[in-house]
Amino acid sequence: MGTWGFRITEDDIVSDIISSITDELKAGNDLEDASAKAREKFAELEGDADEAPLLWLALAHIQWKYGTVENQVLQRVRDDISIGNGLERWGDDSEALARRKAALAKFLAQIESPNPRPSKFPKVIIRRAPYSKGDCLAVLLPDGRFTAALVLNVDDANPEYGKNLIASLDYLERTPPDIDVFKRKKWLILNHGNWNNRKDICWYLPPHYRAESKRISKVGNIGLGWFVPKDDGMHASWRHIGSQILLCRDGIEV
Repeated sequence: MGTWGFRITEDDIVSDIISSITDELKAGNDLEDASAKAREKFAELEGDADEAPLLWLALAHIQWKYGTVENQVLQRVRDDISIGNGLERWGDDSEALARRKAALAKFLAQIESPNPRPSKFPKVIIRRAPYSKGDCLAVLLPDGRFTAALVLNVDDANPEYGKNLIASLDYLERTPPDIDVFKRKKWLILNHGNWNNRKDICWYLPPHYRAESKRISKVGNIGLGWFVPKDDGMHASWRHIGSQILLCRDGIEV
C-alpha cells in the first residue's frame, strides 16, 4: 500500500486502476467497457475491507472526468463514505483522519452531478525508442567535454514508452569520441557511493529526450554481436545520460 496524500488520486492502488482504464480508453474501448474490465482486473480488492473502497473511488474519479458516474458506482461510493469504509489506515492520526474525511466529502459532492466540462478521451501518443541497437552516441557535458555511450537494446513493446538500454563508456575528453572508442567497449564502472563497481547501464524512457537530444550525436553503429552486458533493470531520465562519468572522475554531480 502506498498513500502519499489525502486526495482520491494520491494512492498507488487508485493510480494503478486509473492507468488501467486510461489504457483501455486509448485502445478504443468506451468508458463502460473500460470500467468493467478494471472491475474484473482488480476484483481481488473486494476481499480486503480497507482496499475495496479504493476501486470504487478510482472508477468514480475517471468516470466523472469523462462525463457521468454510473449509478452503481456512485451509490457504492456514497455507502462507503457514509459507513466509513476504508478509513482504518487513517485511524491512528486524528488530524489525518479528519483531512481524509474532508477530501472524501468534497469528492462526493463533486461526483453527485455530471461533469459540466468532461475531458476528451485520451489518445495514444507514439514515442518509439530514438536509437537502434549498436548506435554509438557522443554526449556533450555541461563543461564542454564529451563522453560516450553505446546503445545495447531497444524496447518498443509499449509504443508510448519506447526505450533504449544504454551503457556509458569510460571516456571523458575535449573532443568527441571516434568509432574506435566504441569498438573497445571500455565500460564505465561506477566506483562511487553504493554502486559497488557495477557498470552504468540504464533503460532510458521518453521524458526529457527532446531537450537532451541537443547534446547527443550519433557517431555511427558498430553492431553488438552476441555479447551484451547484463541488464540490471535500472531506469533513468535522459537528463541522466553522461552524468556518471563526472562523478566517477571528478566527483561532480550534475
